Amino acid sequence: MPVSLYPDFFNDVFGPVMQPGSAGGFAGPARIGNAARALAGGDVKKVRFLFDRNSHPLAFLVNFMSDRGYLGGIQGFLPDDERLFNAHALARQQGIAYEFDYTGTPEERIVVEDSAGTVYTMNASSVGGGMILVSGINGIALSWRADTHLVFLEDREGRLSLRDMENLAASLSSSGDSSFVRFSSSVSPRGQAGYGFEFSSNMPFNELDALAASAPGLRVYRLPALLSVVTRRDKQPQLFTTVEEWRQTADERGISFADAAIAYEKNSSGWTEREIWDFFEHIASILDNQIHSLEKIGYEDAKDTDLLPIYGRYWDRYAQKGRVISDSLTSHIIRHALSTNAKIPGVKIVPGPMGTGGGYLFSALDAIREQYGYSHERLVESLAVAAGLGALAFTHTNASGEVGCVGESGVCCAMASGAAAWLCGGDGRVVENAASMALQANIGIPCDPISGGLEFPCITRTVRAAVTAPLYADLAIAGIDPIIPYHQMLGVIEKTHKTATGDCLSGPNCGCNMTAAAEKCRARLEASTLAELRFTPA
Repeated sequence: MPVSLYPDFFNDVFGPVMQPGSAGGFAGPARIGNAARALAGGDVKKVRFLFDRNSHPLAFLVNFMSDRGYLGGIQGFLPDDERLFNAHALARQQGIAYEFDYTGTPEERIVVEDSAGTVYTMNASSVGGGMILVSGINGIALSWRADTHLVFLEDREGRLSLRDMENLAASLSSSGDSSFVRFSSSVSPRGQAGYGFEFSSNMPFNELDALAASAPGLRVYRLPALLSVVTRRDKQPQLFTTVEEWRQTADERGISFADAAIAYEKNSSGWTEREIWDFFEHIASILDNQIHSLEKIGYEDAKDTDLLPIYGRYWDRYAQKGRVISDSLTSHIIRHALSTNAKIPGVKIVPGPMGTGGGYLFSALDAIREQYGYSHERLVESLAVAAGLGALAFTHTNASGEVGCVGESGVCCAMASGAAAWLCGGDGRVVENAASMALQANIGIPCDPISGGLEFPCITRTVRAAVTAPLYADLAIAGIDPIIPYHQMLGVIEKTHKTATGDCLSGPNCGCNMTAAAEKCRARLEASTLAELRFTPA
């Protein structure tokens, strides 16, 4: 029976735990680099990262530190490894030759050469939120999300029959060993066959090793799972797909709305309730450190970078003058949010859904908790509620910048608004109303980060997402009905994405990027950084 696939709290919504940066632009490339490294057995002497010129201008890659993510991943650095920031220098120290260039085709491709001169090719893309899709190995089609441990058999000379491989998969499936998840097969245009065996644990697969040893022309590759939650064969069906079903689940089981969110994740991951709550506590501790990072380091001691000034320093100086126009809660959220924005190396973050979205969301929730005295337990419950809203977003649309900024800062705002409503005593219906109103206010905004634009316009939208969360929570708690259920608003996002033409919703040619000032920023970035994207040892 096919394994049920649907969004998970700790893969798709709050994840991965990572160094500060974009989840799709930094953590995803790091995971892809690690997958390509595994293809070569960890022995990498030369690598080429090849992209489509139109969808991935090299300046865009540098803007999101994707170059460091890919290059760090090739060296074995996972998304939470601080060495990612020094990926270029460390690769040069190791004598790894590398190049970032264009393919001339829409495909993204990584070409790796080991010390023996053997060449390996991987087609892979970062699909948002730190998630990746490996679509090919050495020209053989594949669909692997790094959510399992993959054993891939490349049969170049037709030594094996598809029937034998299917029988082997059937034997594994019926053996009582629950670690086997799924089997797939493919044949390249050149007649080379590939067979993928996926497992929930990193176990030896001796049958394939024996086959490879006995038949020339067979290659066995082992690629590790790279996600927090590994897919299992006994994964249970998705517990709910709308907030109405979520409320019904809580009512039928006689549990709270927040506990029903935990039941959703229990169905998905197979973790115990205690393990799930403990992971939410872990997330809360990371986010708490992030939003207070500038206070701990010192506003005047934190260091600017070429791509990002410490805007929190400006706010602190301004606030000390006692002239802040905003009310005290809004000012409090802004202080937290600008610490989130600082992206200080070594201060880990948790996306939700975009790279620093978890921090912006938590900026609002913790400021509300501090100002009005809500308990830590209620705060952690509100994170679980936010996770449920995020999982529904990924169920009904692609909650990433691909659908416009509503997919990132808009969904973040909806998650924060619903979570704030729960934190302040609202029930499941109030949570939904707050989330729906937040999405209604965000429809149609393009995702248009300026290359070299010092985090604009992203900062204005994500800070707005944080500071308006109490507004939508207040409106919902007051009893105002937004008319449209949350899942229908998510459908609007998807329909807008599918009917939009050209690059009007996402990318380097829309929104703020259509200005002359943005063009100057991009030109300045290209002049100062693109020379780093190629290294050949002497």
